[in-house]
Amino acid sequence: MLCTRLLCAVVAATSIAVLGCGGDTNENPPPPPPPPEDPAGLAPPEEAAGSAACEGAGKVMAMSQIFLGDTKRDGTPDPTGAWREFGYDLDGRASTKASVGLCKPRAGGAPASVYPDGDEGRDNSFGKNILPTIISLSSDISVQANEAIANGEFTIMLDMPTLGTASDCNNLSTKLYGGADLGMAPKWDGTDQWPLIPELLNNTMDPTSAKIVFPKSYVVKNTWVSGTKGTVKLALSVSGFTISLDINSAVITVDLDESRNGGENGTIAGVIETEQLITEISKVASAFDESFCDPNSPTLQSILNLIRQASDIMKDGTQNPEAECDGISIGLGFNAKAVQLGPVAEPAMPPPDPCAMP
Repeated sequence: MLCTRLLCAVVAATSIAVLGCGGDTNENPPPPPPPPEDPAGLAPPEEAAGSAACEGAGKVMAMSQIFLGDTKRDGTPDPTGAWREFGYDLDGRASTKASVGLCKPRAGGAPASVYPDGDEGRDNSFGKNILPTIISLSSDISVQANEAIANGEFTIMLDMPTLGTASDCNNLSTKLYGGADLGMAPKWDGTDQWPLIPELLNNTMDPTSAKIVFPKSYVVKNTWVSGTKGTVKLALSVSGFTISLDINSAVITVDLDESRNGGENGTIAGVIETEQLITEISKVASAFDESFCDPNSPTLQSILNLIRQASDIMKDGTQNPEAECDGISIGLGFNAKAVQLGPVAEPAMPPPDPCAMP
């Protein structure tokens, strides 16, 4: 049966599987369209519309407890699944192993291992892929970290000079400080005067010269939100040695109590540059096995390669399908108590070199 040119044109325009009029075709059907981009996941709470600037008495909130991702917030051990509850959706995508448009896996990594994200799209490859490796070397790392805080050895502090008690307010310039060794266990009653780590100051003679400032932080429904992103420097003690983590593009939130004497459900979410983490792990690896003093140790190189394979994001917190991932997302939890800023501490002594020890 013949068909008119008009009918053929209509058929061709309405079905790309039909390339002519009449008869059968041996052409394969077209490939299915690519899956839609992943929906956005959990983001920090947004600033309340119409809120006024924060006014009132200032407070300094210090980390009193940290959750690395091997326990739930109530302390229940869950070394394989607790990580899912910590962090935020940093790249605006609740990714799965089938997602497209993400940066390329690194060092032979597989998307099925790096993804999916945690609950509600939380980006936390550190908790999912790196923490189990660290725990295999030091099973009580969370205990050590919290004992260090409880003994007054270190903390992270947020200075909120005009916090007040309003449930919603904005334009709160908040400074981040590192707490050096207090010299005693903190009382957590608001009177602890915690010394400041000088490395996080622009001028060691000026304790107000914090390098890390969140100039547009705000409070919404009694939750403090950092607003602008910054870098959080975190030191973890592992078997007597320290791993320093620079968490870049960091977002911090914490639910404040109404009296402003503390906070719970705190979150630090950001990105660690992969090679910076490799360097830090390499520094302390020999504390677990003397053979790791050899940088070419096959076992050490295997561990470092696993870390590279955990890269899931660009180091600036974005995704780029044309580039290899060079960052590892991280999500941590914390609780906080009110303290006071103390004097500037002496610079820390460089950590010992495990390979130089007798």
